[in-house]
Amino acid sequence: DSNLRPPGYEPDELPTALPRDISLCIYYSIIFFFVNSLCKKANNIYGDIIMKTNNILSISVDIGKEIIKSGGEISRAEDTVIRINKAFGKSCQVFALPSFIIAQCEGETEMRRIEREDTDLNRLSNLNTLSRKICKDKNINTKISSNSIYSQFILLIFSCIATSSFSIFFGGGIKDAITSFFIAGIITYLDLQHLKIPLFTDNLICAFLSTILAYIPLKLGLFINPDKVIIGTIMLLVPGLTIVSSIRDMMSGDLIAGIFELINAIMSAFGIALGVAGGIAVINWI
Repeated sequence: DSNLRPPGYEPDELPTALPRDISLCIYYSIIFFFVNSLCKKANNIYGDIIMKTNNILSISVDIGKEIIKSGGEISRAEDTVIRINKAFGKSCQVFALPSFIIAQCEGETEMRRIEREDTDLNRLSNLNTLSRKICKDKNINTKISSNSIYSQFILLIFSCIATSSFSIFFGGGIKDAITSFFIAGIITYLDLQHLKIPLFTDNLICAFLSTILAYIPLKLGLFINPDKVIIGTIMLLVPGLTIVSSIRDMMSGDLIAGIFELINAIMSAFGIALGVAGGIAVINWI
């Protein structure tokens, strides 16, 4: 009875079912072994924060720089620099933005360039502990571990799980979740390598790569929803925390820093949209 047949079933499609399954297995196997090999090569990028100078202003500015780089507020970084110098009987002026921090104290000036923010709340907590310890003990000959409490492998796995969950949340199925899981492994690995490229370019490349990989199973004959896979994958790239940080800084009075971060978030979102659009254009051209 034709009413008992599964939706989309046609008798002439039966001989092609096995090749499609084989193609799918090959596709997932290639991605799995690629991600697995990348995980084995990934090393911990963190070390120890060691005070290698007796210049208290230089030390305080270094700590302020690391606070901003770890995702801390601009006001927190400025207040930390002021408090450390005040604990040693010095008065200083500080001005910070997400891209740099500068401080002047008794005719001496220190400035640091912040290449790119790398959110790490554990590192931020350690920096706060270090600054309080310096203020309390008046001792700058100290160090504090900044090792991440999560390995890169754990970050990669849970990023993949989150991506799969987003795919299902936005209406995808199990096949969509599995596909987004493996694609997210590649995207997360690229992000963990901290490549020295602009954030806009990074998001554009990752979004473009995610779109291309999302359409490959469909080209191999697997009936998935590429749009659900793409949506779930690019959720890793959406600058939600940057937007929240910009609003937080503007509410605390740091308008320049807040506007700076808001523009950064808008450009990041534009890079994601451009990457997805470029990937779809390439797939349609092929």
